[in-house]
Amino acid sequence: MEIETLSISVASIVIVTALALVALIGIARWGRRMRERQTSEWVPADGEVLEVWQDGTGSYCVRYRFSPQGVGRTITREEIAGCLKATLPAVGERVPVRYDPDAPMRARMQHERC
Repeated sequence: MEIETLSISVASIVIVTALALVALIGIARWGRRMRERQTSEWVPADGEVLEVWQDGTGSYCVRYRFSPQGVGRTITREEIAGCLKATLPAVGERVPVRYDPDAPMRARMQHERC
């Protein structure tokens, strides 16, 4: 009887874990779609990668700069760019950027993320 109860408990844990993982993946995809929808209305600009580094959590970060039209200055931004080094742009590489014309500091690099 105890072995049967233990088997049911293990099966329940596996099912709950799998459902939680599916939910997290769905939430991440929804968040990505929302960001893409938002930035699709932003203004495109040409950016340049200044630095790439790995933070303490294992994610890679990118510092880049771009010049929004009509602002008269260059803006430098940092963002988490992914978890696979192979997906990152190289220092000096030109990257497409989209920025909010009402608030140019709100910007995103447009590249593949893991």
